[in-house]
Amino acid sequence: MPVLQLKDVEIYYQVYGDGPPMVFLSETACDGEVWKIYQVPEFSKDHRVIIHDYRGTGRSSNPSIDYTTKMFCQDLVALMDHLKAEEAVVVGHSMGGRVAQLLALDHPKKVKQLVLASTGAHYPQTKGLPLKICKEMIEWGYEKYERDHSILVGFTEEFAKQYPERIEHYLKVRMQNLCPVEFYLRHLLARQSHDTSHRLKEIRQPTLILVGEDDRNMTSEINHRMSSDILAQGIPNSKLKVLPNERHSYFFANPDAAHRLIRDFIKE
Repeated sequence: MPVLQLKDVEIYYQVYGDGPPMVFLSETACDGEVWKIYQVPEFSKDHRVIIHDYRGTGRSSNPSIDYTTKMFCQDLVALMDHLKAEEAVVVGHSMGGRVAQLLALDHPKKVKQLVLASTGAHYPQTKGLPLKICKEMIEWGYEKYERDHSILVGFTEEFAKQYPERIEHYLKVRMQNLCPVEFYLRHLLARQSHDTSHRLKEIRQPTLILVGEDDRNMTSEINHRMSSDILAQGIPNSKLKVLPNERHSYFFANPDAAHRLIRDFIKE
């Protein structure tokens, strides 16, 4: 099992294919397995695709300490150093996009091109655990919350009716190694406290911002559709691409469209 031993944690990772490095970073408290559904098969054709499990998720270890996106970024830097991965295409989805911003800002040589997918720079008001999430987790139970929330936020009602088997396959992968609730909450706190809003103008790498037009679920005071506009206005060398009729999980609902946008971008 490929594991990088750091001072306080073991980071599980996998590498597929050959070519320029390409790193995929998952959403909140999600391990790297989801990328193996569509993205690894597609981009490992011509890239060295790197995926990993954040500390607290999957097969990485889970120290009971406060987590931050800076900590996740430092783990990633150590992994990229270990794999000698420089000037990578870095694709960050949701919380992964927050980690990707820090990588581009604090370790610019690691990032050749940046894809920020359904993410944001900060939550201006809600720095702790969002009340709506806590209320639903208590009422529904943790596993039901993760499942039902993933469907509600990720997929349109039309897609859910037409392709229930595809959602079930995604959820099987997404939840097969669900992290304990403690570490979901630690990830959630790390996400909510993240703030790169005052540094967006410092991101110099070519940046593609992706978001679903219907990615408007509100758990805090700002949703991903709104935060993507803020990123596009703040990052100098960025392009915003909005996917029509999509919510949060277009990497799994409409991978062909997402892949096409990414491939057009990295060819520029």
